[in-house]
Amino acid sequence: MKESIVKIIHLTYPVKENLIPSKIVLALGFFDGVHLGHQHLISVARDVAKRKSLPLAVMTFDRHPKEVYEKKANFAYIDSLDEKAFKMQQLGVDYLLVAAFTKRFSELSAQEFVDNMIVKLRPDTVVAGFDYTYGPKDVANMKNLPKFAQGRFNIIDVPKQTFDGKKIGSTEIKRAVRDGNMELAYELLGSHYVMSGTIGRGLRNGHKLGFPTANLVWKNKKVIPKIGVYATKTKIGGKWYDSMTSVGYNVTLNQSRRIYIESNLFGFNKEAYGQKMIIKWYKYTRGEIKFSGLQALKDQLKRDQKQIKAYFAKNN
Repeated sequence: MKESIVKIIHLTYPVKENLIPSKIVLALGFFDGVHLGHQHLISVARDVAKRKSLPLAVMTFDRHPKEVYEKKANFAYIDSLDEKAFKMQQLGVDYLLVAAFTKRFSELSAQEFVDNMIVKLRPDTVVAGFDYTYGPKDVANMKNLPKFAQGRFNIIDVPKQTFDGKKIGSTEIKRAVRDGNMELAYELLGSHYVMSGTIGRGLRNGHKLGFPTANLVWKNKKVIPKIGVYATKTKIGGKWYDSMTSVGYNVTLNQSRRIYIESNLFGFNKEAYGQKMIIKWYKYTRGEIKFSGLQALKDQLKRDQKQIKAYFAKNN
């Protein structure tokens, strides 16, 4: 992942004053995936910031509120914080504010949230989606925000953004990734689904078969694509390679209960353990198969490589 020049500031409650040396335009939301709906909202905020010659800040949380409210310990995310920050940089965001969503924070009243979080960040203008909430949704909603703001900042309420007649949302993107529908995920995100991490040591079975792989060690709580084989692009050492990536349990070679994500990069055959690795997901090509032996697996990998090379020759 490219180093982000957006400045990340971690917030705790109550917010310290003068964290940013000027007034700001503040966009509010969780922004998981930074999908097309999010991008539109941020572009609205960016236009205001440019017009007023103010920095643009985006405030999110260090975990989804559902992890606290609904105690969803297995909640999965489209983006890690680093991935989210990289996307924010590309959208021209100056500050990414990450609030610690603790149990205490979750119990704030709407007025306390506005007074001790938003106002202390000194916003000239606050921009948020029509469905943004900051407490119980029947009270802490966009309709009531002017009442809690008491004229201390301007408010822009951004309408719902739709795709194919439906709201663009993180839930739909997660479903697409889990279904292996990377084309739909791309259409909703406006970019390819990404997983990033480091290259870990595997069992070197790919090397033995003539298809060496880089094994991704990723952060927990990422949305995992459907089990199977994919056309992907993989970045190692600052360079992108066309690749085929397997998500599975290595059922032919071992009966593992652990999911492995392994990329065979076309034109790359180096030791790169510990290096950063990024995978962009393009197309699901087949499911996981338990083969009768290594030769049958090797023959299938040859067919997979030929199919995926043809896909990129047509779509690059």
